[in-house]
Amino acid sequence: MHAASQTLSATFPNRLYRYAVLSNGRRRHDTGPAKLPTRGLVGRTALITGSSSGIGRQAALHLARAGASILCTDLQPEPLGAQKVRAEGSRHVPTHELINSLGGHADFQKLNVTSEADFKTAIDKSVSFSRNARLDILVNNAGITAFSGGIEHESVDVLEKMMQINIKGVWLGTKVGVQQMLKQEPIPFPADLEEELDSFNDVPPSVPLRAPYASQAGSPIPTVGRRDGDQGARGSRGSIIQIASIHGLIGGPSEPAYCASKGAVVNLTRQVACDYAPHRINVNAIAPGYLAGTAMVADISPEIADQRRTYWPHQGSARDVAHGVL
Repeated sequence: MHAASQTLSATFPNRLYRYAVLSNGRRRHDTGPAKLPTRGLVGRTALITGSSSGIGRQAALHLARAGASILCTDLQPEPLGAQKVRAEGSRHVPTHELINSLGGHADFQKLNVTSEADFKTAIDKSVSFSRNARLDILVNNAGITAFSGGIEHESVDVLEKMMQINIKGVWLGTKVGVQQMLKQEPIPFPADLEEELDSFNDVPPSVPLRAPYASQAGSPIPTVGRRDGDQGARGSRGSIIQIASIHGLIGGPSEPAYCASKGAVVNLTRQVACDYAPHRINVNAIAPGYLAGTAMVADISPEIADQRRTYWPHQGSARDVAHGVL
């Protein structure tokens, strides 16, 4: 192994893989991987809002399992309902404590997503807490819903609360996240560093293949707004993932304010992605449907539930969304 190499290991919840990061940016595997190296997030740091329950908790657990350090943020560390009934197993354990107990690296920071000061404090903490002094992944997950029975029954208070948490919270997190990521140099995605898994011997010479990350001199394609000195090779300053909703794309029964707020999240994502693609900040949204076992569906009446049938034979879960985040 090269003298300048560094060995990293992911051990959450048991050893997933172990590899060496060589000085030229390539990897050498020391033991058989349980997951492909493209899943490796060792050395990356993620901040997740609303991480104590539901989608946020599952996203935190899945990113930690891939090796990322996690800053969990929420109004309280305990999962919803944990104070009332101490459930069996780990369901009552705060997310960051569960990650740490299984060999991961996590901490908790109280965060009210309507407070810009809280977001700045949390992002500063994620950077100081990380192993590489940067924020690689921001998951804007925290949100609420309300079922009013139609706009004629919905109060202005419901609308204002929905907009404060569901869109102002995402707007603030995205703003402060972008401010931090602009300070960071691009680094390769795990996929940029992987060894080729298949041979390309049968590819005609006339078909150019992308050079390895370390060999790329830059992109000949000019990019509007590119930062000084940025040659345009692959890599990213960070990833921002918004948890929107299918009802940000289509209408849903009995929740006009919720649909309005999630529609705003979807188009905010599109707009910010356009502005910061030249700076190599990735901004995406996931739009889940109705997920079993989450607070979002806890108060749905049988009448509303009957309007929400799908062709799929069972409901999705927060784990399904966590796989999308990963």
